[in-house]
Amino acid sequence: NALKIFSEYDIIIDGVDNFTAKFLINDACFFADKPLIHGGILRFDGRVTTIVPKKSACYRCVFKTPPPAGLVASCQEAGVIGVLAGIIGTIQATEALKLILGIGRPLTDRLLDFDAKKTLFREIKVKRNPHCALCGDHPTITELFDDGDPFAGCAVRP
Repeated sequence: NALKIFSEYDIIIDGVDNFTAKFLINDACFFADKPLIHGGILRFDGRVTTIVPKKSACYRCVFKTPPPAGLVASCQEAGVIGVLAGIIGTIQATEALKLILGIGRPLTDRLLDFDAKKTLFREIKVKRNPHCALCGDHPTITELFDDGDPFAGCAVRP
């Protein structure tokens, strides 16, 4: 399902509030060979990275597996400062424009972290993990697991 959807787009921008979905999106982008601009926010913190399959670290290189259900609060449970979505979303849009226009330096192999309480940006360098289950030298994830359930892993279903 995800591969079919992603086949119609050049760049995927992720802003989901669900770790299972984040990993599915990362994996689908890898198999579809689509750049992924990941953004995440929680409370007063946000982060952005750009992932280019087979050229940069993937989401699994940084976060190996999703945390167990219920371990990390969702935005709905923990809250988020409203303007943070705009700040992170604007950075994601800028990343998309850089990829489309072939200009600047995308956030590949870098995680841009924003602390809204301190109004502080921090750049964290990340590297492709040669032991990564998805994009490593000897991957163990060789196909996309997508059960077709758009609400897989969601705490609340509509």
